[in-house]
Amino acid sequence: MHGVALQHDSTVPEDLPSLAVPAGPWATFRSSGPFPQALQETWAATATEWFPSNPWCLRPGPTFVRYLELTESHADAEIWMPVERA
Repeated sequence: MHGVALQHDSTVPEDLPSLAVPAGPWATFRSSGPFPQALQETWAATATEWFPSNPWCLRPGPTFVRYLELTESHADAEIWMPVERA
């Protein structure tokens, strides 16, 4: 799914689906390196290293991957996860 962020009072064309995302904290994880390996390693590290050692857990909501730069072999990206204190 591809998406764009809009203000809560924005009008969405009727032929496009929309998803309301509740306000709340987000954990952002930066990844840079060979694509897709570096992104996969960052994603895995969130579950095996970051979440077990921090007082946060996932809350309901979508997880986003934001590509800052993407080529066939390299990516600079961010993984955005909705979180709440455990």
